[in-house]
Amino acid sequence: MTKEEIYEKANSVVGIEGMTGNERLYISGLMDEFDKTKKSDKHKARTILKALKFDELSIGRLVGYSMDSLRYPNAWDFPNENPNGQENENKAMLEYFNLNEIGMGAPLSGKCKVKLNNKEILLPENCGGPAIWNRNGQKIAIPIWEKSFLSGTFQRIGIVDLKKQTLNKYKKKYRILDLRSFSGNNIIGYDSPIHRMKKLEFDYINEPIKEIIKLK
Repeated sequence: MTKEEIYEKANSVVGIEGMTGNERLYISGLMDEFDKTKKSDKHKARTILKALKFDELSIGRLVGYSMDSLRYPNAWDFPNENPNGQENENKAMLEYFNLNEIGMGAPLSGKCKVKLNNKEILLPENCGGPAIWNRNGQKIAIPIWEKSFLSGTFQRIGIVDLKKQTLNKYKKKYRILDLRSFSGNNIIGYDSPIHRMKKLEFDYINEPIKEIIKLK
């Protein structure tokens, strides 16, 4: 079935917004095609769900992401330099180096430093990406990689505060972070964007902190 045929069937359904997911698949006649393709052809399965107006979180839960469908930047592909968008004395840059996959086909991990007023501050952690600045460019949230015997490899959220020159590392553990916005106290994104994706809403003021590291 072609993309045009999929959209023709989907567009023939009246009142689709008020239907459950199963109703959309059944009434459109795309149920069998979806069942056939969700394991063998994830791209077509995603096309079917998008045509039937499934939201992105539901699509991720049902068929997962393929690497070519991930929005850039992501944990597998992000720029080495991440400026805060400010000028003069408030200008800062996060720079990654020595980036490598944590395993074959896995996300990237490496070291990073903040360049601020001709000063370079090395973060004493293995970092992932992409990191995101808050609106005034004075804080940056960054995925931090850790490993333990019981939990294996996982991530925590770290927040660098340029004014205090601290790195707050939070207790909550995640599989793979995909951070998308940092506004006020809230960080929004996803955990594990390819497999069993979950939406992330993180209020850093009320989240327990594991460790506060003074940066030099």
